[in-house]
Amino acid sequence: MLLNRKGRSIKPILVVILVLLVSIPAVWLTIIRMEGTAPALELGLESSFIGASRTLTVTVDDTGSGIRKVWMGLLVDENEKEILQRSFPSGGFFAGGKEKSVQIKATISPKELGLEDGNAVIRIVAWDFSLRQWTKGNRGVLEKEIQIDTRPPSIEMISRSHNLNQGGSGMALYRISEDCPKSGVTVGERFYPGYGGYFSDPTIHMAFFALDYTQGKETRLAVTAEDFAGNQASAGMVYHINNRTFRKDAINLSDNFFNTKMPDFERYFPEMAGGNRLDLFLKVNRELRRRDNQAFTQITAQSEKKILWDGPFIRLPASANRARFADHRTYFYGGKVIDRQVHMGIDLASTAHSPIPAANGGKVAFTGDQGIYGNTVVLDHGFGLFSLYAHLSRIDVAEGQMVEKGQTVGKTGMTGMAGGDHLHYGILVHQTFVNPVEWWDESWIKNNISAKMNDAEH
Repeated sequence: MLLNRKGRSIKPILVVILVLLVSIPAVWLTIIRMEGTAPALELGLESSFIGASRTLTVTVDDTGSGIRKVWMGLLVDENEKEILQRSFPSGGFFAGGKEKSVQIKATISPKELGLEDGNAVIRIVAWDFSLRQWTKGNRGVLEKEIQIDTRPPSIEMISRSHNLNQGGSGMALYRISEDCPKSGVTVGERFYPGYGGYFSDPTIHMAFFALDYTQGKETRLAVTAEDFAGNQASAGMVYHINNRTFRKDAINLSDNFFNTKMPDFERYFPEMAGGNRLDLFLKVNRELRRRDNQAFTQITAQSEKKILWDGPFIRLPASANRARFADHRTYFYGGKVIDRQVHMGIDLASTAHSPIPAANGGKVAFTGDQGIYGNTVVLDHGFGLFSLYAHLSRIDVAEGQMVEKGQTVGKTGMTGMAGGDHLHYGILVHQTFVNPVEWWDESWIKNNISAKMNDAEH
């Protein structure tokens, strides 16, 4: 019998040690290497359509025994096309797989696989390093139904000609052969979305678009469309662009203007409070102006998908022009040039605190204090057309409210950076400021918009 120094038997201790040596690996084998949880699979598939080529991301997670192998295939009419097969390393018998989470990118090109357009199923299978299934491991399976579509949509132009002015607006009508999540007019690098649903024929789409004041005769225009599978199509347009020369305007600033207007802008730049007011003016005229225009970009990002206006837009009654669209302003102080900016609207002056009529029917998209523009109202007229009313002394409408043409939206004033009581009036087409004069002109609306819409119905 084994004895320790005090004469006690050490056999029970050895038994305990032996049991531990046997049981710990057995527990580990049961819990880790014999774990029964299959790998978790996730497929990044925003749309169920697969076009000419599409790259997908597969995420595989297995926090237990680790990832052994991943396979992806495409099933079409009982036929299987392998997309990828990838194996992952083991960390040894006791460690399981080295990889617990992986992301795999796979490109599916139906034509290279010899597949026609139609329905298919993506199948993804992943195995782990568990010793279950006779050491083959647990198996996770993910299947997604998809539609193979490699044909781009076809576009037919309905509006035959487009006579445009630099800094002006336009409207195009076109028919697309299939439902597309994105279609519209591309003007240079800018895209203006089109909308269906106005006409009895759901395939006919309407797109209002714009040329900003910098876009002249060299600007390229086309109607473009992209279907759910990402297939793209483009159609040429017949168009003519008239170049425009915009007026140059000199604005002389005085200490009285700085002392009167600049204190109100210290709230935007508190670090400049009590400092040099010329420096504050430059900060306001540049940085705050940029912020305001970004705000208008956000405000006009969404529009009612219907036309809320009818006929020519109306202007402030009994008013005179004080500044025109796209005036290139040079600011002088003390006889020196201190800044240059472009005026993106028309300034209209009447008697002080004149009632301002809504230029046309619409929905109030914004009301509030907007930096250099002061108290401002923006109306959404539908399909991406907006009107803007700034420097108001009072606002008489609320966001979300429907207004009729001629309904008072507020009164003229000199809030913001206005030097006197007036209305700054602007028109935006999908986030681009355009010349409002066109929208006041009944003949222009008839020739460029309503006549085209009437033709499309016949």
